[in-house]
Amino acid sequence: MRKLMFAALTATAVMLAGCARSPESTVESFYRALGKGEISEAVSYVSSQLTGMLGRDKMSAALAQESQRIRKCGGIKSIDVKLEGQGEIRSGAAMVTYAGDCPPKNESVKLVMEDGKWKIAADK
Repeated sequence: MRKLMFAALTATAVMLAGCARSPESTVESFYRALGKGEISEAVSYVSSQLTGMLGRDKMSAALAQESQRIRKCGGIKSIDVKLEGQGEIRSGAAMVTYAGDCPPKNESVKLVMEDGKWKIAADK
């Protein structure tokens, strides 16, 4: 009975871990939301520290401006994320390639674990 209980708990933990969003997929989801003009969705991927530093209104305005720029570039063709680090902090770069004529953009990114979810944080 004890082995069965342990196996059930282990299977549940593995299943839940598999559902957790990776830091790379958080960056991709952030940019995809921006590309679709879903500003509230994009803000949900940003850490409370960064939102607190800028204020929600300024954050939303800056993201709306970036969203417009992405649309003028023909939308997003691909996002390539390379992160390093261990524990609750990851940093690296995201290369965003556009579907239109705009050149690719290489962004420095930093992520932190916040309330069990990866969030984009201030790079410095």
